[in-house]
Amino acid sequence: MAVRLTYCSNVHPAPDYDSHVAALHEHAAPVASRARAAGRDFGLGAWWPVDLARTLAHDATLRADYAATLGELGLPLWTVNVFPFDGFHDEVVKTGVYSPDWGHEDRLQYTRDCAAVAAALAPRGATVALSSLPLGYRGPGDPEPDRRLMARNLARCASAFAALEDETGVRCVLALEPEPDCLLETAAGTAAFLEDWLFDEGAWSTIDEAALRRHLGVCVDLCHLAVVGEDPVAALEDLRARRIAVPKIQVSSCLELRDPSGLDRLLAFDEARYLHQTASASGLRALDLGDVRARREEFATGGRIRTHYHVPLYWDEDGAFGSTRAEVERVLRWLGGGDRDRQLPLLEVETYTWSVLDGFDEGEPLANRLERELTFAAGCLAGG
Repeated sequence: MAVRLTYCSNVHPAPDYDSHVAALHEHAAPVASRARAAGRDFGLGAWWPVDLARTLAHDATLRADYAATLGELGLPLWTVNVFPFDGFHDEVVKTGVYSPDWGHEDRLQYTRDCAAVAAALAPRGATVALSSLPLGYRGPGDPEPDRRLMARNLARCASAFAALEDETGVRCVLALEPEPDCLLETAAGTAAFLEDWLFDEGAWSTIDEAALRRHLGVCVDLCHLAVVGEDPVAALEDLRARRIAVPKIQVSSCLELRDPSGLDRLLAFDEARYLHQTASASGLRALDLGDVRARREEFATGGRIRTHYHVPLYWDEDGAFGSTRAEVERVLRWLGGGDRDRQLPLLEVETYTWSVLDGFDEGEPLANRLERELTFAAGCLAGG
């Protein structure tokens, strides 16, 4: 069984080329070295903000320097996260992470730039997953989204990826990543959108279904599915049955409140940078933990609560409050227990929240924390 296990470099606050490369030296290279020492392959899970992506796409000299640096550090490019457009480590991100959405030309161009860089860096014959936002987000009172325009832009992206593969021999796959409170919340809903608006109807008449299926798919984020209550094993089997590509699984767990006595501990995770969508077993929903605080009495009687907050994979606690680590373990063991000759989707650990997490391995180098998560995931895959 071929396993590609990495982490997403959106955890690094690196807005420009120099800081990005410095972060690779400080964090990614040590993690790669330790992974290889443990007998595992390792490749880069990249995130390039829009200005850096544009520069790398259009500056051949800088791109060559970048390729040489990746070679020296032993970091072959495996995947790119094209969900955050820019400013992912700003003081306040929240719903801004969904802008621009797939109705905007800037989103399409950014994704094409990232794919062009990826195709230039990856070897001929490689498949590179580019995970992207689930169309976009619409808050209360916002106008209805133009799904046809979004589908058309996705079709244009698939067309560009097909041309890129003809030119370079590298297959790029845009993988929509369902997320709570977005236009596409579930894997099943994402599959239905792809079928209804692209594969079956054909949003772009010059692109056939085979090309659309080859270059468009789904990225399954385990944290996101846990919050909305969608079983990931069933979701992955359904996507396979529908012949929808799953080039990447983001390995992540969320916060889980099992008893109201732990509610104060959950609310202590409320912070200003990222969005923390929350759902209870009874069907209560909140866009962020501040909303849960404001509706405290209501949520206290809502049963089990899960919150979109990517916490370290290896962390959980018994009792009233912990994480969905057990769900992550279950999925990884299921993946690892299949056909030993098959190629699994790329597995990318995406705990991007280290900068806002208090009380978790404080003072320990980030590379050590990342290595610990990867070692935990590898052990689950091996049945440990």
